[in-house]
Amino acid sequence: MSFLKHIKPSVQHLEAYSVKSKPLSPDLIKLNQNENPFDLPNELKRELLDEFYAQPWNRYPDVFPTQLIEALSHYVGVPQESIIAANGSNELMYTALMAIVGSGTKVLIPSPTFFLYEKIVRVLEGSLISVSANEDLSFNVDSIIASAKKEHPSLIILNSPNSPTGQMMSVGDVERIFTETDAIVLVDEAYIEFAEMPSVFPLLQRYDRLIILRTFSKAFSLAGLRIGYLLAQPALCSELLKPKIPFTVNNFSTAVAIKLMQQQQLINERIAYIKKQKMFLYENLGQIDTIKVFPSQTNFLIFTVKNGATALFENLLSENVLIRDVSSYPMLNNTLRVNAGTETENKAFLTALKKYL
Repeated sequence: MSFLKHIKPSVQHLEAYSVKSKPLSPDLIKLNQNENPFDLPNELKRELLDEFYAQPWNRYPDVFPTQLIEALSHYVGVPQESIIAANGSNELMYTALMAIVGSGTKVLIPSPTFFLYEKIVRVLEGSLISVSANEDLSFNVDSIIASAKKEHPSLIILNSPNSPTGQMMSVGDVERIFTETDAIVLVDEAYIEFAEMPSVFPLLQRYDRLIILRTFSKAFSLAGLRIGYLLAQPALCSELLKPKIPFTVNNFSTAVAIKLMQQQQLINERIAYIKKQKMFLYENLGQIDTIKVFPSQTNFLIFTVKNGATALFENLLSENVLIRDVSSYPMLNNTLRVNAGTETENKAFLTALKKYL
């Protein structure tokens, strides 16, 4: 393998992303990737397909999706210059970190949290500063600030609401981080539509060091079409656009996202349903003696079992119930994650779970 001498050591030490899964089938109860259980209505799909059919497929989309950004500007209520849209928020994670992180750049990330941020920091050869959560998995804000004052990171990343823990930081605590540090603060709000606590959006006008990430993958049912967007003040957006890959948002995804922003009643009804089903799961899991379930500001829950989380995951999979084993995360030994599905899916999960417990 003579090629290895040309591969960055920071990459060689990593593993490729993988999710243990099964092929999609009508029998599979799929509750492992925090997806919205509802697809788009068939009539809306047909309308969008007709629209896409009329478009020229041999032409590039806009360098940056102008129509989508204009629609987002009206939807969110910020100037177009404060928005960057991309092929999912994962792309924007890479974009933002490429603009900020180089060899030795310090990045503070609370732990446990979404694995991809740490991975990008390592690929870019940055220096990772990890701050552990409290025992109840809530953010340890005092430790975050103390560590930032000591280490002076260029970037602080807050996945809030947090995956995989479901915890969220208050707006007041985020503002403390701004006032007591001078770092750029990236707040990933992928699950904000399901949260009971408010977004940090009001801080956007007050702090030119704030980056907010949002996605259409969860509440908007578009995980398969990959649309995400970033909010920041125009001057910061201008810098973040410089490493941004052009042409990544295709015309079809753009058309669907624009149409969905006009379907707010449908989106709100689905969010309300999912939140109700999450509470149904929370209450039922809480009644099982051998389980500890954690409250959540997202569309999913994590729960610990006394032992054998991986074996339980495999047993559920044998019943065609697919959830997520998150035991490899720091502080999450013997922990599993399940997202709220339909009522039928959730009952099937609980039935299979009780069988193997």
